[in-house]
Order: sequence, then C-alpha cells, then structure tokens
Amino acid sequence: MPKNTMQLNPDKVALRIAEAGKPIKAHTSEDLSEKTIHRMKKGGATSLTKAHLLAAALDTTVEDLLVPPGREEVERQLPRNWLYEGVTPSGELRHHFPAQLAIGGDPEGYIVDRPPSGWQDPLDALLKWQTQGGRKIVLRRTTNAYLVELHYFEYTPNRAQELDYHGASACRFFALSRTRDEFRKAALNELNAEWVWSDLRRMAMERADIVDVEGHIAPAHPRDYVPVARFYRGMVVRRKIEGMRVFSQFHRDFRRALIEYLDGLDPCRVQVSTHGLGIQIRIAAVRPAVYVPLWQDDELCIEVDLAWWTPDSRLAPAPWRREHRERVVAALVERNWAAVYSPGLPLAYPTDNADEDEGEDPPLAPDLHIPPRVAKAVMALYCPEPEQCEVYVKAAA
Repeated sequence: MPKNTMQLNPDKVALRIAEAGKPIKAHTSEDLSEKTIHRMKKGGATSLTKAHLLAAALDTTVEDLLVPPGREEVERQLPRNWLYEGVTPSGELRHHFPAQLAIGGDPEGYIVDRPPSGWQDPLDALLKWQTQGGRKIVLRRTTNAYLVELHYFEYTPNRAQELDYHGASACRFFALSRTRDEFRKAALNELNAEWVWSDLRRMAMERADIVDVEGHIAPAHPRDYVPVARFYRGMVVRRKIEGMRVFSQFHRDFRRALIEYLDGLDPCRVQVSTHGLGIQIRIAAVRPAVYVPLWQDDELCIEVDLAWWTPDSRLAPAPWRREHRERVVAALVERNWAAVYSPGLPLAYPTDNADEDEGEDPPLAPDLHIPPRVAKAVMALYCPEPEQCEVYVKAAA
C-alpha cells in the first residue's frame, strides 16, 4: 500500500454509517464522492484527506474508523425483537425435546424476546438446558433466519469408542420489525447478519463437544481431538515462542505430562486460567536470592488448545466447552490431580500405534524433533498469514 494511503476498517465504517441513519449520499461533499465512500466501506485504500472528510461527516475520528467495532457497538444496532420458535431437528431421533421446554412460549412453540446475544436470551436458556453428557451443536442459516440444533449423546460402552445419541432439540430464530403491536420479519444488514453468524460459531465452539457448521467439515467424534501446546518465554511485551508440541490424547499423554510437570513446582509460581478457546498456564521465574543487575523476569507461558486433523492434513480448531475448561483450571489450581479431566472428551483409549503405547510419555516441553509436516500444520493453525508463519518458524526453530 502506498505511503500516502490508508485502509479503514470496513466493518467500523459500515457501523458508523448505519448509526447515522442516513443514506451514503447524505455524507458526500464536493471533495468526497459517493463512490469513494463505497470504496472505503468495502475496505479499499484511500488517502488520509478523504478519511478525515468521512470521519467528519460521520461525527467521529479517523482513529475510530481504523479499529474493528466492539461487541456492544454491534449489539446496539441489532433489532430489539426476535422471534424464536421450536422446530423438529434433522435426522433420525430417539427422542425430540421441544425447544419451548427451555425457552418458554405458548403451545405453538414460539416466543418474542431480545436478540440472541445477551446473557438471558432464549437461545442462552436453550444452551443451558440438558448440560450433562456430550453435546453436538448444528448451525444452519438462510437469508434472514438462523437454526440451532442441539444433539445429546453419551459415550458407550466404555466412554471411549461409541457415541449413543439419545435426543435432540432445535430452535429457529429471526429478527422482527415492530409497528405498535404489529410484528413483521425484518432483514438484517450485511454487517449485522455476518456478526450474528460469527457470534453463533464462537458460541458453538465454547458450548459444544462437537460442532457442525454449515460449509465446514467437522469430526464425528471428540476422540479425534489432539492437545496442541505452545511454549512462550518472557513477559507479555517481549514474549517469544520457544516451541510447540502436539500430544496424542488429552486424557492420556498430555494429562500425565501436565501433572508430572506441575507436581514438581511450587504452587505459588503457577497461575492457570482459561484463554481464548483453551487454557493458559503461567510459571513465574525464580528470582535470584542475590541481586543480579541483568536478571530478567522470564516467565514461562504454556497455551493449550484442542485441534483435529482434517482430511487434507491440516489442523483445525476443535470445540472445547468452557465449563469443562474451567473445571480443568479449578482442579489444577487446587492441585487435585484426580479431577484434572474434561468430561467432554473420551477417557484414554488404545491407539493403533504400538510404539506410542509402549514408549514413555512425552514431557511437557517443546518438541525438539517435531516433524516438518506437524510443525507446518501448527503454524498454519495459528498464523493464517504467510508473513506471520515466517516469523513463527524462525522463533520456533
């Protein structure tokens, strides 16, 4: 991009235009054409002068238009009324649990309530219902409507190999426009529609054990999930990656390596918390007893996520329910090693690799001999941009 040009955040530009409540033509001037505004709204490059003109027309600043919109900003733009209706889930079902058992409503199975983004909306009530056992979330969408299916399962017979689906529930919802006491189905603008869809996908990754999102291939069994650990050294500002390691099973080699490692550390040095879609373990450095002028507080940070191998040998993020991650975090803080397990993942099961079963568990440390194929897959998982991957490769080498 030339030095004299810049790129505004297209979502923020679209949001500010929507907040203004006027057509794009109303923000034009002698030096700012409608075509230029459309280009900036699509993420095209523009000059600093044009950016300042648009910011002034929208009663904001260029700095504001450079950053993505916050969650609260987008939620304020969503219609206040949404219709939720229970529908029949797809596939052959042993039991159908009507959605109105969780979301309320009349016998016809619908209710008008707030947007699907707050803490007390009907969708949240549906997700809090039947939390025991395994849960698969299926997401589908049409032009202006969204569908969420919840399928409940148990591991049988040894909680490792088979999934026994015993019922499902489903809810379809869409926005409404209101004129006095009359409601009509409303169309979302492109920004709001995509934001709701992205939020639903994030919600599914945090609230399900298996996710089936329209257009995305997903594994059929959580046993295919592998723990991916990344190791960083240093404080946040100057933190550098030391390496990575991919374990075979959460409840097998990873759990044993984690317990063995933390059991030998002073509990006061260890801080554990949920982080993103995984967990984060921070180990404080031991400060020298004698003053050392050049000593630096290089804490060790271990970030652990779940991923699965796609058919084309790539790693993709795997769902890991937040409530299960919080259980693991609490057990690690209390040093209750027996409780360090995730109910959403099958217990340790035999693998087809005999050498893996007979050998020792890998340590909770960077893998010095990680295969190039695995290293490339891990880097692609966290660094979708090629330029980032190059930095990641040099740091991990």
